[in-house]
Amino acid sequence: MPKTHDLPPPPSHPELSPPASVTGEELITLAGLPGEPSLEARVRASVGSERAVVLCHPHPLYGGTMHSAVVLAIAKILAEKGSDRVATLRFNYRGVGKSEGKYGEGLGETADVRAAIREFRRRAPRAKITVCGYSFGTWVGLRGAALEGGVDRVTLVAPAVRIFQFVREDASTFQGRIAIFLGDHDEFCDVAEAQALAGDLGAILQVLEGADHFFLKSRRKLAEAVLPSVAPEVA
Repeated sequence: MPKTHDLPPPPSHPELSPPASVTGEELITLAGLPGEPSLEARVRASVGSERAVVLCHPHPLYGGTMHSAVVLAIAKILAEKGSDRVATLRFNYRGVGKSEGKYGEGLGETADVRAAIREFRRRAPRAKITVCGYSFGTWVGLRGAALEGGVDRVTLVAPAVRIFQFVREDASTFQGRIAIFLGDHDEFCDVAEAQALAGDLGAILQVLEGADHFFLKSRRKLAEAVLPSVAPEVA
């Protein structure tokens, strides 16, 4: 269960990013794990893709969706730089947008990440898989990758360590590469906390100067920075 005592009560009507598409994306209904809700998703993939990137959005109770600006910026640069070589899948957690179900306290959203990984195994069977999460998405993304297996890399963008409990067990069964990206003005994780997390997870850490948790005015810079970790084939 995530720690939530540092969060204010969620707004009754959170501000949402407007829906946006990326060139080549297809709107699909993603099957959940057995017995779990189906999910709204946008996928860009081919059977010949070399790399497949699952993008996990921020907290659903505070306006996080697959259209959140940081997630969208990364999806756009992967399409721009990766073309058909890099597949992407961004999706709405249960209860968000047209996804079925309701908020799952982090555990349900972890299952949603696992469903997205399985979808890529079907659509791009030869691709190596990266899970890239932002904020709340780092917490469920890492756990989903570790539980599901078959993931080559995990990228954590702005992990909110003061809110969500990251422990070594999250990655104990994950043998791939973990990278962390953080703004040095992040409101939910300072550089020392990120260094400690990187040590716990055996991850590399890159700090972006002048950036806050939301990467205002620096989302393109962030997307370019994460590219070598997320999709080294086209970096």
